Amino acid sequence: MSLVIAHACDDIGFMVGDTLLSHERFQLRDDIGPVNGEFHGLKIQVLNGTIAVAYAGHFQSAYRTICDLYATLKRTPSLDPVQGIVDRPSLDQCEFLVLLNESHKKQLFRIADHQAQRCERAYIGDQDEYHRFSEIRRPYEGPPVRHSQNAEGSDAAVPVTEGEKEFDVVSNALEALTRERVGRKHPTVGAISGCVIRVVDARISRDLEYLQAVEVSHFPWEPHSGYTLLASNTDHRGVGIYFRSGHRGFVLPVCGDDTCVALSEPTLDSFVAAARDRFGMHLIGGTW
Repeated sequence: MSLVIAHACDDIGFMVGDTLLSHERFQLRDDIGPVNGEFHGLKIQVLNGTIAVAYAGHFQSAYRTICDLYATLKRTPSLDPVQGIVDRPSLDQCEFLVLLNESHKKQLFRIADHQAQRCERAYIGDQDEYHRFSEIRRPYEGPPVRHSQNAEGSDAAVPVTEGEKEFDVVSNALEALTRERVGRKHPTVGAISGCVIRVVDARISRDLEYLQAVEVSHFPWEPHSGYTLLASNTDHRGVGIYFRSGHRGFVLPVCGDDTCVALSEPTLDSFVAAARDRFGMHLIGGTW
């Protein structure tokens, strides 16, 4: 199963989702995934700067649908992605969310049973996990304003919008949910080290982009630990997660032949170079 939560309004459009594809009720015999035996992948596929599609349900059917849509959009950019999914046969066990970001107008559609419904807020995936997500969700506790620098170099204080607050709340709650797996029976929602995937219309480019994250250890007994979640928001989109102490990372490309590929690289720079050489991805993110 999955859990992807989305919101679209005048000031923001975003999706937040987990990455776990396999669990005890899904795992096939002798089928070992690249992440501690599990399979992971991008539940949210950013097809271009204006279209992102998330899926839940029957993996093979849903993923193939999105990959075919991605290929068709390259040939026919004017194609309506919502109608393209609705018209696709044999998707009875699949759910989709489509986030459109065109002409500074955000629209969100939920697709199930060959019907599309326009929404302001929606989720797809495991209903029980969504209820648990709702229980651990907490009110916004961040600052009321954010500071930015304008073109002239002066600072400006901009109020945090209600949509931005919701993005922060949803991100924190879903990250907490994916890290709660220890001790839970048959969790169906998870992410690599809690690295949930966040997609939003970026403030500078105004395109839909994967967001970055970085975590660093400050413990004296573990001084060189941590990980960085890097994002590629060019033509070859996707994310990469690199672990500093383990010298190992994972690449999750958009519509790749493999949803998650493990790479052993001695440095972050060599990991980024390997992702560029193998997948054409331009990974950018925080460092230590």
